[in-house]
Amino acid sequence: MQLSVAPVRRIAEPFAASGYPALWLGAVLTATAMWIERVAIGWYIFEETDSAFLTSAAVSAQMGAGFFFGPLGGAIADRASRPRVLSLAIGGRALTILGLAVLTAVASGSMLAVFALLAGGGIAQTLHFSSLQTLSADLVGHERRAGAISLVSIGQRAVSAAGALGSGFMVTALGPTFALAIAATCTGLGALAYQRIREPRERHRVADVSLLKDTVEGLRLVGRVPLVALLLGLMLVIEVFGYAFFALTPAIADRVLHVGVEGLGGLNAATPIGGVFALAFLAAYSSRLRLGVAFLVVYFWFGAMVMLVGAAPWYVVSLLAAGGIGACAALVDALQWIMLQGSVDERLRGRALGAWNLTIGIGWIVGPLTMGAFADAASVTVAFATAGSIV
Repeated sequence: MQLSVAPVRRIAEPFAASGYPALWLGAVLTATAMWIERVAIGWYIFEETDSAFLTSAAVSAQMGAGFFFGPLGGAIADRASRPRVLSLAIGGRALTILGLAVLTAVASGSMLAVFALLAGGGIAQTLHFSSLQTLSADLVGHERRAGAISLVSIGQRAVSAAGALGSGFMVTALGPTFALAIAATCTGLGALAYQRIREPRERHRVADVSLLKDTVEGLRLVGRVPLVALLLGLMLVIEVFGYAFFALTPAIADRVLHVGVEGLGGLNAATPIGGVFALAFLAAYSSRLRLGVAFLVVYFWFGAMVMLVGAAPWYVVSLLAAGGIGACAALVDALQWIMLQGSVDERLRGRALGAWNLTIGIGWIVGPLTMGAFADAASVTVAFATAGSIV
């Protein structure tokens, strides 16, 4: 009995730290909103335009914000109060989602305005990211960093499954406007949860160094620390050719599987479910793993699952492949966050994650646009077979 209970205890350990439950709740609420928004706005754009390219471009508009604001967000996380950054960033994101709800309710809603609001939400999400990952480690201490990061991700992906699946039914029954209003409410509640957190200790800050210099310092990490450069290089490849799956799920649902928005919700739900199981394993056994070797193994399987999901002849097979992609994506992200923070000085952790955000920003701009254009020009199956082979 002791052997079966011990892993569960290790997973739950971070909840004993002051402030961590509020952090976890805020992260879970914002993740729920993100997946509801992704399904609702993705299906709305695809239905309005019938274009895989524009559907992918919408994801690029939002996620590509990391390219421009990732290093800045990392520098802010190393200088400012992290709970305050989280609360303000997510409060702003709630306003952008509310704006999207209004636009989808207007028959003549401008697609340009939709893209502008998606970009604004992406900026807020980018500023949120570095502070979230560094604060989770601050609250529990260095020894439990891997478990704390994994546990936040478990919560995010667990509720994301419900959000993705439920939003499919909401969009069908009540339309995208109602789903987006629910997402805005969840995001606002997340901002309130972050306000309850207090940093556990005073961090060293260099008052005479400008924010611009701190931002540039984060970019220089890539050249100064070989492990950081290697991790970010590998991440760029998988962002371009692997994570494009998340932008093209509407095209897979429509052109490969011939299922409606409920089927799309199922695909989007399968990915976080796979991520939950993978992250639970990482949270319980991270201290026993060689993280670098684990990362390379997961990297290989990511490519294999991408190839499978684009060619699967049955919906059930696609669900299993999507779950595999979700597991691999969750592990790739978490292992990168853990190894990046462990490879730099304590005062530079936010900027290391800011450089990571820059990398995924490039990936989210190039990947969905490239894969979306490829899918329109050739086919979804050919696009995913090529991408999986490269990974």
